[in-house]
Amino acid sequence: MQLRYALACDYANVTNDGRLNISGVIDRLYAPHFPAVHRTLYLVVSMEIEPEDDGQEREVHVQLIDGDARTLADLHGKMRLGHGDRVLNQVHVFHDLHFIEPGTYRFNIFLDGIQVKTFDLDLIQLPQGPPSEGSP
Repeated sequence: MQLRYALACDYANVTNDGRLNISGVIDRLYAPHFPAVHRTLYLVVSMEIEPEDDGQEREVHVQLIDGDARTLADLHGKMRLGHGDRVLNQVHVFHDLHFIEPGTYRFNIFLDGIQVKTFDLDLIQLPQGPPSEGSP
């Protein structure tokens, strides 16, 4: 089994016939102030299954860490691979992610304990505009 790709997005689902729908790929998020909360973020992981994987159980581990390697989210799961499947798409949903400060956050993806992908998610603070007239 090998990773085909992994990405963060605004929304994703897998249809009954196995098609993967992805909307709004994300590599950075903007917030007017910090700490900030991002209400819903989807993580898509697509894997290619080899014939020798048929019927095997595999472990997937996904973690989101901040710049100081503190864990914000940590998912562990096991899956049994079907016979004849050649692509496996997973959609993970994160709710109410708390980002303490701007900076680079990192998704780490492990298959059977081996890190197979890492990618960054940049949190950027929006510049503060000038005060409007009549503001104290």
